[in-house]
Formats: sequence, C-alpha cells, structure tokens
Amino acid sequence: MDNKEPQVEPEESKKNDKKKKLLLLLLLLLILFGGIYIGLNWNNWFGDRPTVNIDANAQNQKHKKKNNGTLAIPGYESMTMKAGTKAQKVNLYNPKENKCYFRLSIYLPDGTKVWQSQMIKPGKAIYNLNLNQTLKAGTYKNCTLRYECFALSKKLVPLNGSQINFTLNVVE
Repeated sequence: MDNKEPQVEPEESKKNDKKKKLLLLLLLLLILFGGIYIGLNWNNWFGDRPTVNIDANAQNQKHKKKNNGTLAIPGYESMTMKAGTKAQKVNLYNPKENKCYFRLSIYLPDGTKVWQSQMIKPGKAIYNLNLNQTLKAGTYKNCTLRYECFALSKKLVPLNGSQINFTLNVVE
C-alpha cells in the first residue's frame, strides 16, 4: 500500500487564490454599483424629455425685489415703444424669488399677438425684443401682457398665470 500524504499547496498558490477571490469580489462590486448608477440616471439620459426653450434674450435681472414666497407677477400701467420698428427696448422680467418659468406675450386691444417670449428663468429679464409687426404711432389702451407660468421641471407643468392690462404708447 502506498501511503501518500496529502500534498500541501505551496504558499505562492494560496496567495494567488486570495488575489483572484479579491479581484472577483471587486469586479462584482463594480458591476453592482455601476448598475445602480445607471439605473438611477437612466431617465435623465434616455427619458422622455420635452425641450425647454429658454429665451436667449433673457439677461440677469438688474433690479431685484424681494417677495414673501408667493408667485410675483410684475404689473405695468403703461409701456412705451417706437413706431415703425420691430426692435424694441423694454424691461420685462421674472423675479428671482419665483420658482417657475415665465412665458410672456403682448396683445393689442383687438387680440393681435405682437410678441411672445420663450421660457424666462427666475432672475432673468428681457430688455430687447422684436415684435411680430411694426406699430403705428398712437396710444393703444387695454393692451394685454399675458403671463404663463410653468413649473421648473422638464415636463413644463402649467401653473397659474395672469393677464395685465396696460396702455401702450407708441411714439415716433
């Protein structure tokens, strides 16, 4: 009978096995955390995202006012614009304290829309705009500045809005 003693693995082989197990564990953890990261960001990368058209003309607001946490809608009694040109200088803004986008539109008394912005972020203002048409000199009473408000989200959920009646003075 052969009495063979069990072979004892050399020390080097045991170290290699430990290294392989450690690398396998690290690889599994990397795959696990990578899967979690991809899962958490999947909708941000590939989800249904409507395009939010931020108005490129909107600048940082120059005159900032504080409010009490409610939605602030600036009001205007009158506006003055130049006759015979589409390019106009104005001061239409979304107060910094608001938690929504504004989309503004200007309507003449007969309901003709002469201008509409893209989305205006809080703290941004429109100082220069281009009307859809030129205006003749005169006083236009009961024009409307329409405020459409949207949640600061990718889905552009409509919020309450407002309409302000004002007098438009068009000068030569």
